[in-house]
Amino acid sequence: MMYLKGALALLQASGLVTKLVMAASIAAVALVAYGVWHHKVYRAGYDRALADIAAEDKRAIGAATELRKTWRDCRDRGGRWLQSEGRCS
Repeated sequence: MMYLKGALALLQASGLVTKLVMAASIAAVALVAYGVWHHKVYRAGYDRALADIAAEDKRAIGAATELRKTWRDCRDRGGRWLQSEGRCS
């Protein structure tokens, strides 16, 4: 509390230019703090999106691999894969 009273007393005793410099400094600090925070939030969202895409790709690759095994088994048995019906004939 004493620091606040001292800062207010210093502000009242200072001139207009000093007040403007102090206000600009406070605004610059607030802007930089907001920029850092916003970048962290953006980066976290970006990293999460990439992780979700990678997880989905792994699932898609796994499903495609299983379907390929089914198709290959059909071909190895001499069958013909009917894509429209999703079965071996």
